[in-house]
Amino acid sequence: MYTIVMRDDKSLRITEKATLYQREKSIDKIQFLIPKTYEGTDISGFTATLKYVDQGNVAHMEILTLTEDEEYPEYSKYILPVDTNMNQFSGDIKLRITLSKIDLDSRTQYVLHTGEVIITILPLEDYYAFVTDESLEKIDQIIGTIDTKIEALKKIAEIYDEEKADNIVRQKDGKIQLTSNGVLIGNSVSINGIDGLDLVEF
Repeated sequence: MYTIVMRDDKSLRITEKATLYQREKSIDKIQFLIPKTYEGTDISGFTATLKYVDQGNVAHMEILTLTEDEEYPEYSKYILPVDTNMNQFSGDIKLRITLSKIDLDSRTQYVLHTGEVIITILPLEDYYAFVTDESLEKIDQIIGTIDTKIEALKKIAEIYDEEKADNIVRQKDGKIQLTSNGVLIGNSVSINGIDGLDLVEF
């Protein structure tokens, strides 16, 4: 999962990257971790609005959904599914977050703007765009179309083979995490304190 954290100076920092491809839908998510307090002010109940400029220099705005997560007790966690609105095209996307709240008792509006951060959507070539030569015999056109689809599936399989989980490792801090071709992927999970599970040290 892609993780972006707001630091004390209101800048956004990418702490965990996931590979985001063009035209994927609702597979990857971006999680934003916002400190629950800023300069002594409780901002945990503020509305978080994502503002981003896409690859075509068009501005977008989206209200983020707050979710509970005991893994980050000092942060408010907001989730954004990556869909075709954001990754229709490849390239860089510049984004920032606005946190806001209206206090009706004091008739005060609070607004906090974060700094900007850039995420990159990688291109995914349309392997099925190949068109056979119309001058060829019909059977040759059919064979060419089948070969194209086979080659396209091979290319796609190569891409996802680099990211599939093929092993699990235990880290020095006692947590476990999936790997793909020897590279850590996903989030680490603590196995300490799980009911019914005895941890044996070797």
